[in-house]
Amino acid sequence: MAAAYSQCSADFSLQNFPCREKPVMLDGGRSFESADSTLHSEVAMLRAARTARAVRTVHAARSVSSVRSVRPARLARRLVLSLAALTLGVGVTAGSAHAAAPAPVPGADFSACPALSELPEGADPGDWRCEAMTAVGHLTLGRIDQSLDKGMAITFAEGTVDGEFRQVFGAMTAAPVRVRGTWLEITPRYAGYFDFQSNDQRRGELNLKFGISGPAVPSGCSIGTDEDPVRLVLKETAASTVVSQDPLVVAFGVADNRFTAPRTAGCGRLGPVLDAVLRMPSPAGANSLELDARVGLRGYGEAGTAASSPSGLISGISR
Repeated sequence: MAAAYSQCSADFSLQNFPCREKPVMLDGGRSFESADSTLHSEVAMLRAARTARAVRTVHAARSVSSVRSVRPARLARRLVLSLAALTLGVGVTAGSAHAAAPAPVPGADFSACPALSELPEGADPGDWRCEAMTAVGHLTLGRIDQSLDKGMAITFAEGTVDGEFRQVFGAMTAAPVRVRGTWLEITPRYAGYFDFQSNDQRRGELNLKFGISGPAVPSGCSIGTDEDPVRLVLKETAASTVVSQDPLVVAFGVADNRFTAPRTAGCGRLGPVLDAVLRMPSPAGANSLELDARVGLRGYGEAGTAASSPSGLISGISR
């Protein structure tokens, strides 16, 4: 290659090129200026690429620093509050879900009835019966607005001892219910007290707690406890009607829209966050439980003897 260079600076870098006092010719008569222009373009592209990589590196470093600076508790709070944001959209469809509540399943499963040995001392089996209730309905509890379409079941025994009305609790079961728009589930559970002897003011009373389960939620987390339960006073919304004679099954409706709900308990560090998400504690007027129930009756003595004269939860039967 034959080329003539000037005696200017020979500093050749990405930013400084050798100055030239006269044109430099390459082999074949091609001007150095055209090659120099091409080199300038390539250098400019290289510099732009390096700048872009540097910007991405800075952004990535800032993101890692930001994540490392957030405490685990704040991450948990952000997760649950994200669930809360989704929960806010539940109210849009809650009305239609409530209107479409399915019919209750028949109440005739006596497998969880209290055993004869569990009845009070002096109880005459001929004066006692077991009642097996199933119910579906709708629950509004703070921010929760959910159909109980998977149902719940309660069994108990009632009768008299020396003319005094007595009751013995058997069992309560209920399927977990997903809180729409979240990863949380709630499960209604018995909280240690019931009274299903009806009177002119109400059809019965029942204490509940609502177990909460979900990612990172500790076992035992609940709304209400045995010591501080959700206290229901159930009033009639639909009169009792016989739907089956063998076994005897009675349908009716009850509801309570005046109960309060305490703050969560047993939830560890997530307690305050869940209280904020679920709006606990929740005052009277913000909650309701509506149930369509069916109760099957079976006497402890001779078949049909004790079930022939309703006196408890399903008294006032319409035939």
